[in-house]
Amino acid sequence: MRLLVPIFLVFCLSHCTYLTREPGNPPKIDGIPIPDSRRTVYVQNFRNNSYGIAMHTTLSDLVKQEINYRGRFIQTREKSQAAYRIYGEISHYQQVGALLDQGGQQLSKEMFVVCKVELQKAGGEKIPLERTEIPARIIYSDQVGFMETEGQAQTRLLKILAVRIAEELERAWYYSIAGKIEGEEE
Repeated sequence: MRLLVPIFLVFCLSHCTYLTREPGNPPKIDGIPIPDSRRTVYVQNFRNNSYGIAMHTTLSDLVKQEINYRGRFIQTREKSQAAYRIYGEISHYQQVGALLDQGGQQLSKEMFVVCKVELQKAGGEKIPLERTEIPARIIYSDQVGFMETEGQAQTRLLKILAVRIAEELERAWYYSIAGKIEGEEE
């Protein structure tokens, strides 16, 4: 019995580790792995052009975390070492009451944010994105249902936005280099 518990623990831990990593190694095009030199990216801190205070710093961090988690890009801290650069700006933030009770008091609120994003090659050439402005919207309440504070709701909103940004950038990056791997024969 004493021997089975450590074996079971090792099996569970190794299984969890396996599930949290991206399956396979780097992304491939026609079975050819994309070279690491084509996967390097630098994420510029996002700018804020809205009334949402400090949202841009939180969004910058969340986008960096999401890119690391997804594993398709390799982030660098040096802009000069990156093959691609990501720029973003929160261009719109709005919070409005969404649901009122019979007395006219707000029960829930709606948050809406729009972020402009841009993906560039190291030389400054812009990669066309399907959408350059990516929206996210949530409804939250600090009184009924799943209660959360404004800060918690804002973080949830920005996490949703970070996932959408990462997906959009990865799609544009992948389609921009599909079939165009330098130094590889087809």
